Amino acid sequence: MKLKFSILTIYVLAFLLGCAAFTIYNYNQLSEGEGWGIVGMVGLFCFGLFLFVIDLIIRNRVKNKVTVNIIGLIISIIATLMVVYGGFFS
Repeated sequence: MKLKFSILTIYVLAFLLGCAAFTIYNYNQLSEGEGWGIVGMVGLFCFGLFLFVIDLIIRNRVKNKVTVNIIGLIISIIATLMVVYGGFFS
């Protein structure tokens, strides 16, 4: 099976890479106290995996690449707004 990239796939890969890099770079700060920063980063990583599953479902259900990319762009914008302005993680 050939991996076809969409906007949401690229967003998810960048999101997961950013989460991993931020966790590695700020590990001492995140693990201070009781380590709730690490728990938060695990939650964000799981959110990224959830987005990846959604991307797989969309790419398998919708055959038109333009429609897949438009849906992926909308989901990417919504996910960014949820993370930046609180959403599930407030």
